[in-house]
Amino acid sequence: MMKKLLFLTILLLVVAFSANAQWTFVKMWPDSNTTRNWSTGLNNGIAVDPAGNVWLQSYAGNADSLPGTTPTRTTGVIRVFTPSGTEVAFSPIRILSGKDVTGATVVDTLGASGYGLSVDPSTGNIMPVKTSTRLWSINYKTGKGITRIINPIPGYTSSIGAVGVDNFGEIFIPPVVPGAAVGILNPDFTAAGTVTNATAGYSRAAAVSGDGNDVYVALFDKKKIMVYHSDNGSLGPYVAKDSIEGFVSECLTWHPKTGYLWTGSGNSVSGMPDAPYSGYAWYAIDVKTKAVKDSIKWVGDVSLDPRPRGIAFSPDGNTAYIAVFNYTPSVQKFVKGAVAVEKEDFVPTGYTLSQNYPNPFNPSTQIRFTITETATTTLKVYDMMGREVATLVNESLAPGAYNVKFDAKSLSSGTYVYVLTSGGNRLMNKMLLLK
Repeated sequence: MMKKLLFLTILLLVVAFSANAQWTFVKMWPDSNTTRNWSTGLNNGIAVDPAGNVWLQSYAGNADSLPGTTPTRTTGVIRVFTPSGTEVAFSPIRILSGKDVTGATVVDTLGASGYGLSVDPSTGNIMPVKTSTRLWSINYKTGKGITRIINPIPGYTSSIGAVGVDNFGEIFIPPVVPGAAVGILNPDFTAAGTVTNATAGYSRAAAVSGDGNDVYVALFDKKKIMVYHSDNGSLGPYVAKDSIEGFVSECLTWHPKTGYLWTGSGNSVSGMPDAPYSGYAWYAIDVKTKAVKDSIKWVGDVSLDPRPRGIAFSPDGNTAYIAVFNYTPSVQKFVKGAVAVEKEDFVPTGYTLSQNYPNPFNPSTQIRFTITETATTTLKVYDMMGREVATLVNESLAPGAYNVKFDAKSLSSGTYVYVLTSGGNRLMNKMLLLK
């Protein structure tokens, strides 16, 4: 009887979060082979700024080269992309200059060991952890360095993880190695105290509520996310309040609209999550109830054991970018809601791909196609540089005529090519987006 009740409970949990999992895989992202093939992937090195641009930070220090050095020196790098996948004008970032906490001018290459990217919700600025012990702030509009601090946790000189930032710009810094306190900085990077409870496990990420009252520390080796609370925010004192258990969490991110806390689930090397959760996935948690509300799973081969080490959302919350460590290519793009594929009551006589209607269009249009046999069918959209910008269909379809809506609100004006592949047939057409 107990086994039956346990099975029913697990089944209900699976149904609960599967019913809300309405994310559609778009593609590996971005199209740049230089970035997609960073050998070690990303270690929490992904963030989206208020303009919707996606920041990616290499983990390894040999992901790029420093121009003008003889012999050529390699370095870590930050690259920044628009939502359509093109690099912004100030990307790549290989060197940062700014002020340290004493006001002295400092210059850093982006060296090795990229340990995380975070966004300051009070300013939109980006906070990378680089060379494992250095925290910078970067102006998200210009890509210029602002402030740097080394070893920001009092008495602790080892690696730090991806930081959490509250709505006041206060920064909460997790130590990777157990036994040290979570450090707290003021917005100008001066010391503001600590979360006094020493972390009891290895941590790669922290998150904090907007008011600074609740601090979430992912302890991946303990399979839990610890919750520390202070009624006075960063003034403290913080006490251990609760824990969210079952996930081998190595990344934490807030969803900008739902307020859910997203966490990676685990993998073979770090450890798999508890049932009913799956490895190689990300889950949304309602921190008020600890209920799982949503999920996204890595698409494709996991035999090389990609480690869930990052997730970031567009400002409207409808696009997700997930990132893995020790695996390449390392980023996948998802959109909220499935693309509607409508089948018509019509018997096709051949493979066809009609001109989209309307054309030109702004921002959406309909694409009609027919196939004559059951086959895996894809309908993809490319820009004129040959870069894939959308996957509209990627599934097995029965013979018939189909209509698909293409929404291009996130793309720039221009000519695009849409390509149908099915049953060994490949057809293409062009369409014009005018905004």
